[in-house]
Amino acid sequence: MTISDPTTHGTITSADGTQLAWSRTGSGPDLVMVHCVATSRAATPQPGLPTALAEHFTVWTYDRRGTGESGSTDPYAVEREFDDLAAIAGLAEGRPVTAYGFSSGATLLMLAAEAEVPLARLALLEPPLMPEDPGYAARAEAQRLIDEDLLSARQWFNTEIVGVPAEVLDEMPPPTAEDLENTRTIVHELTFLPGTTAERFADLRIPTLVIASDATDPGMLEGVELLAATAPSVTAQILPGEWHGVDDDTLATAIHEFVAVGP
Repeated sequence: MTISDPTTHGTITSADGTQLAWSRTGSGPDLVMVHCVATSRAATPQPGLPTALAEHFTVWTYDRRGTGESGSTDPYAVEREFDDLAAIAGLAEGRPVTAYGFSSGATLLMLAAEAEVPLARLALLEPPLMPEDPGYAARAEAQRLIDEDLLSARQWFNTEIVGVPAEVLDEMPPPTAEDLENTRTIVHELTFLPGTTAERFADLRIPTLVIASDATDPGMLEGVELLAATAPSVTAQILPGEWHGVDDDTLATAIHEFVAVGP
Protein backbone atom coordinates (compact mmCIF):
# COMPACT_ATOMS: atom_id res chain seq x y z
CA MET A 1 0.00 0.00 0.00
CA THR A 2 1.26 3.48 -0.89
CA ILE A 3 -0.16 6.27 1.26
CA SER A 4 0.09 9.91 0.19
CA ASP A 5 -1.62 11.19 3.35
CA PRO A 6 -2.23 8.59 6.09
CA THR A 7 -5.38 10.33 7.30
CA THR A 8 -7.15 11.08 4.04
CA HIS A 9 -5.87 9.48 0.83
CA GLY A 10 -3.93 6.53 -0.47
CA THR A 11 -3.55 3.76 -2.97
CA ILE A 12 -3.69 0.00 -2.55
CA THR A 13 -2.87 -2.86 -4.89
CA SER A 14 -5.63 -5.31 -5.76
CA ALA A 15 -4.99 -9.04 -6.21
CA ASP A 16 -4.23 -8.72 -9.94
CA GLY A 17 -1.81 -5.82 -9.46
CA THR A 18 -4.27 -3.03 -10.30
CA GLN A 19 -3.69 0.16 -8.32
CA LEU A 20 -6.80 1.52 -6.59
CA ALA A 21 -7.09 5.08 -5.26
CA TRP A 22 -9.02 5.66 -2.04
CA SER A 23 -9.97 8.38 0.44
CA ARG A 24 -10.96 8.21 4.10
CA THR A 25 -12.96 10.66 6.19
CA GLY A 26 -14.85 10.71 9.50
CA SER A 27 -14.69 8.40 12.50
CA GLY A 28 -16.73 5.57 13.91
CA PRO A 29 -17.71 2.20 12.38
CA ASP A 30 -16.16 1.52 9.00
CA LEU A 31 -18.24 2.02 5.86
CA VAL A 32 -17.11 1.54 2.25
CA MET A 33 -18.91 3.41 -0.53
CA VAL A 34 -19.23 1.72 -3.93
CA HIS A 35 -20.06 4.12 -6.73
CA CYS A 36 -22.46 3.60 -9.61
CA VAL A 37 -21.51 3.17 -13.25
CA ALA A 38 -18.80 5.27 -14.90
CA THR A 39 -18.14 7.58 -11.94
CA SER A 40 -15.29 8.19 -9.53
CA ARG A 41 -14.73 9.95 -6.20
CA ALA A 42 -14.35 13.25 -8.04
CA ALA A 43 -17.22 12.74 -10.48
CA THR A 44 -19.81 10.98 -8.32
CA PRO A 45 -23.47 12.06 -8.50
CA GLN A 46 -23.39 11.90 -4.66
CA PRO A 47 -20.49 14.27 -3.90
CA GLY A 48 -21.83 15.33 -0.49
CA LEU A 49 -22.67 11.87 0.81
CA PRO A 50 -19.22 11.00 2.25
CA THR A 51 -19.38 14.12 4.41
CA ALA A 52 -22.92 13.32 5.57
CA LEU A 53 -21.95 9.73 6.38
CA ALA A 54 -18.79 10.90 8.16
CA GLU A 55 -20.99 12.24 10.95
CA HIS A 56 -21.51 8.58 11.92
CA PHE A 57 -18.83 6.48 10.19
CA THR A 58 -15.25 6.17 9.09
CA VAL A 59 -16.02 6.44 5.38
CA TRP A 60 -13.82 4.82 2.76
CA THR A 61 -14.43 5.85 -0.85
CA TYR A 62 -12.49 4.53 -3.82
CA ASP A 63 -12.32 4.80 -7.56
CA ARG A 64 -13.54 1.57 -9.09
CA ARG A 65 -11.14 0.06 -11.61
CA GLY A 66 -10.93 2.03 -14.83
CA THR A 67 -12.29 5.23 -13.29
CA GLY A 68 -10.70 8.32 -11.78
CA GLU A 69 -7.23 7.69 -10.38
CA SER A 70 -7.50 3.90 -10.31
CA GLY A 71 -5.93 1.67 -12.90
CA SER A 72 -7.43 -1.20 -14.85
CA THR A 73 -6.31 -4.58 -16.12
CA ASP A 74 -7.75 -6.39 -19.14
CA PRO A 75 -9.72 -8.50 -19.63
CA TYR A 76 -12.49 -7.27 -17.34
CA ALA A 77 -14.10 -9.75 -14.97
CA VAL A 78 -16.50 -8.90 -12.17
CA GLU A 79 -14.50 -11.18 -9.87
CA ARG A 80 -11.68 -8.64 -10.04
CA GLU A 81 -14.05 -6.05 -8.62
CA PHE A 82 -14.73 -8.43 -5.74
CA ASP A 83 -10.97 -8.51 -5.11
CA ASP A 84 -10.89 -4.70 -5.26
CA LEU A 85 -13.65 -4.43 -2.68
CA ALA A 86 -11.92 -6.95 -0.41
CA ALA A 87 -8.71 -4.92 -0.64
CA ILE A 88 -10.50 -1.70 0.31
CA ALA A 89 -12.41 -3.41 3.14
CA GLY A 90 -9.06 -4.71 4.36
CA LEU A 91 -8.03 -1.13 5.13
CA ALA A 92 -10.34 -1.41 8.16
CA GLU A 93 -7.78 -3.84 9.64
CA GLY A 94 -10.26 -6.53 10.62
CA ARG A 95 -13.04 -4.32 11.95
CA PRO A 96 -16.59 -5.04 10.68
CA VAL A 97 -17.31 -3.19 7.45
CA THR A 98 -20.68 -1.95 6.22
CA ALA A 99 -20.81 -1.37 2.47
CA TYR A 100 -23.04 1.19 0.81
CA GLY A 101 -23.74 1.02 -2.92
CA PHE A 102 -25.75 3.19 -5.27
CA SER A 103 -27.48 1.90 -8.41
CA SER A 104 -25.23 -0.59 -10.22
CA GLY A 105 -22.77 -0.25 -7.34
CA ALA A 106 -25.52 -1.68 -5.13
CA THR A 107 -25.98 -4.66 -7.45
CA LEU A 108 -22.23 -5.17 -7.47
CA LEU A 109 -22.30 -5.36 -3.67
CA MET A 110 -24.93 -8.09 -3.68
CA LEU A 111 -22.81 -10.08 -6.12
CA ALA A 112 -19.76 -9.53 -3.92
CA ALA A 113 -21.65 -10.71 -0.84
CA GLU A 114 -22.75 -13.78 -2.80
CA ALA A 115 -19.04 -14.39 -3.53
CA GLU A 116 -18.31 -14.14 0.23
CA VAL A 117 -16.37 -10.88 0.23
CA PRO A 118 -16.10 -10.17 4.00
CA LEU A 119 -18.75 -7.53 4.64
CA ALA A 120 -20.91 -7.24 7.76
CA ARG A 121 -23.89 -5.34 6.33
CA LEU A 122 -25.12 -3.85 3.07
CA ALA A 123 -26.99 -0.59 2.57
CA LEU A 124 -28.22 -0.24 -1.01
CA LEU A 125 -29.91 2.55 -2.91
CA GLU A 126 -32.01 1.39 -5.86
CA PRO A 127 -30.03 -1.50 -7.32
CA PRO A 128 -31.11 -2.15 -10.92
CA LEU A 129 -32.31 -5.71 -11.49
CA MET A 130 -31.90 -7.16 -14.95
CA PRO A 131 -33.08 -10.53 -16.28
CA GLU A 132 -30.72 -12.78 -18.19
CA ASP A 133 -30.99 -12.48 -21.97
CA PRO A 134 -28.88 -14.84 -24.09
CA GLY A 135 -29.28 -12.46 -27.02
CA TYR A 136 -28.20 -9.38 -25.04
CA ALA A 137 -26.19 -7.22 -27.43
CA ALA A 138 -25.87 -3.99 -25.44
CA ARG A 139 -22.31 -4.66 -24.34
CA ALA A 140 -21.10 -4.95 -27.94
CA GLU A 141 -23.02 -1.81 -28.90
CA ALA A 142 -21.54 0.05 -25.93
CA GLN A 143 -18.02 -0.91 -26.97
CA ARG A 144 -18.70 0.15 -30.56
CA LEU A 145 -19.90 3.57 -29.41
CA ILE A 146 -17.01 3.96 -26.97
CA ASP A 147 -14.55 3.30 -29.80
CA GLU A 148 -16.30 5.91 -31.97
CA ASP A 149 -17.25 8.74 -29.60
CA LEU A 150 -17.37 8.83 -25.79
CA LEU A 151 -20.02 11.54 -25.63
CA SER A 152 -22.37 9.54 -27.88
CA ALA A 153 -21.69 6.43 -25.80
CA ARG A 154 -22.57 8.24 -22.59
CA GLN A 155 -25.76 9.71 -24.06
CA TRP A 156 -26.79 6.30 -25.41
CA PHE A 157 -26.22 4.64 -22.05
CA ASN A 158 -28.22 7.26 -20.16
CA THR A 159 -31.20 7.10 -22.51
CA GLU A 160 -31.30 3.53 -23.82
CA ILE A 161 -29.97 1.56 -20.84
CA VAL A 162 -30.66 3.66 -17.74
CA GLY A 163 -33.79 5.33 -19.10
CA VAL A 164 -33.09 8.75 -17.59
CA PRO A 165 -36.22 10.89 -18.08
CA ALA A 166 -35.89 13.79 -20.51
CA GLU A 167 -36.52 16.37 -17.79
CA VAL A 168 -33.71 14.89 -15.67
CA LEU A 169 -31.35 14.82 -18.65
CA ASP A 170 -32.07 18.49 -19.27
CA GLU A 171 -30.95 19.33 -15.72
CA MET A 172 -27.71 17.36 -15.89
CA PRO A 173 -24.54 19.43 -16.48
CA PRO A 174 -22.48 18.68 -19.59
CA PRO A 175 -20.05 15.81 -19.00
CA THR A 176 -16.53 16.78 -18.01
CA ALA A 177 -13.39 15.30 -19.53
CA GLU A 178 -13.22 12.91 -16.56
CA ASP A 179 -16.86 11.91 -17.05
CA LEU A 180 -16.07 10.99 -20.63
CA GLU A 181 -13.01 8.95 -19.68
CA ASN A 182 -15.03 7.13 -17.02
CA THR A 183 -17.59 6.29 -19.72
CA ARG A 184 -15.20 3.64 -21.01
CA THR A 185 -16.26 1.45 -18.08
CA ILE A 186 -19.95 1.19 -18.97
CA VAL A 187 -19.08 -2.16 -20.54
CA HIS A 188 -18.22 -3.40 -17.04
CA GLU A 189 -21.79 -2.91 -15.85
CA LEU A 190 -23.17 -4.43 -19.03
CA THR A 191 -21.06 -7.50 -18.28
CA PHE A 192 -22.29 -8.19 -14.73
CA LEU A 193 -25.84 -6.79 -14.63
CA PRO A 194 -27.63 -9.32 -16.89
CA GLY A 195 -29.07 -12.10 -14.73
CA THR A 196 -29.25 -10.05 -11.53
CA THR A 197 -32.89 -10.74 -10.70
CA ALA A 198 -34.43 -10.64 -7.24
CA GLU A 199 -34.58 -14.44 -7.31
CA ARG A 200 -30.82 -14.53 -7.89
CA PHE A 201 -30.33 -13.02 -4.44
CA ALA A 202 -32.93 -15.05 -2.55
CA ASP A 203 -30.18 -16.69 -0.47
CA LEU A 204 -28.41 -13.44 0.45
CA ARG A 205 -27.38 -13.90 4.09
CA ILE A 206 -25.91 -10.53 5.02
CA PRO A 207 -28.27 -8.11 6.81
CA THR A 208 -29.24 -5.72 4.03
CA LEU A 209 -31.17 -2.46 3.86
CA VAL A 210 -32.40 -1.65 0.37
CA ILE A 211 -33.70 1.89 -0.12
CA ALA A 212 -35.82 3.51 -2.81
CA SER A 213 -37.07 7.03 -3.39
CA ASP A 214 -40.82 7.51 -3.33
CA ALA A 215 -40.47 9.48 -6.59
CA THR A 216 -38.26 7.07 -8.49
CA ASP A 217 -39.02 5.01 -11.58
CA PRO A 218 -41.89 2.58 -10.82
CA GLY A 219 -39.87 -0.35 -12.11
CA MET A 220 -36.99 0.52 -9.78
CA LEU A 221 -39.37 0.77 -6.83
CA GLU A 222 -40.94 -2.56 -7.71
CA GLY A 223 -37.50 -4.16 -7.83
CA VAL A 224 -36.61 -2.89 -4.36
CA GLU A 225 -39.85 -4.22 -2.91
CA LEU A 226 -39.39 -7.54 -4.69
CA LEU A 227 -35.90 -7.95 -3.26
CA ALA A 228 -37.25 -7.52 0.26
CA ALA A 229 -40.07 -9.97 -0.42
CA THR A 230 -37.67 -12.56 -1.87
CA ALA A 231 -34.66 -12.48 0.46
CA PRO A 232 -35.31 -12.86 4.23
CA SER A 233 -32.14 -10.90 5.08
CA VAL A 234 -33.32 -7.83 3.13
CA THR A 235 -35.40 -4.97 4.54
CA ALA A 236 -36.85 -2.32 2.24
CA GLN A 237 -37.31 1.33 3.15
CA ILE A 238 -39.02 3.91 0.95
CA LEU A 239 -37.81 7.45 1.61
CA PRO A 240 -38.78 10.88 0.30
CA GLY A 241 -36.68 11.72 -2.72
CA GLU A 242 -36.51 12.30 -6.45
CA TRP A 243 -35.98 10.19 -9.55
CA HIS A 244 -33.29 7.65 -8.64
CA GLY A 245 -32.10 9.66 -5.67
CA VAL A 246 -32.48 10.51 -1.98
CA ASP A 247 -30.85 13.56 -0.37
CA ASP A 248 -27.59 13.00 1.52
CA ASP A 249 -28.79 13.72 5.06
CA THR A 250 -31.89 11.54 4.76
CA LEU A 251 -29.85 8.71 3.30
CA ALA A 252 -27.07 8.99 5.89
CA THR A 253 -29.60 8.95 8.73
CA ALA A 254 -31.30 5.83 7.39
CA ILE A 255 -27.99 4.01 7.01
CA HIS A 256 -26.83 5.07 10.48
CA GLU A 257 -30.07 3.84 12.07
CA PHE A 258 -29.79 0.54 10.21
CA VAL A 259 -26.23 -0.08 11.37
CA ALA A 260 -26.95 1.11 14.94
CA VAL A 261 -29.57 -1.61 15.36
CA GLY A 262 -26.77 -4.21 15.31
CA PRO A 263 -26.91 -7.88 14.28
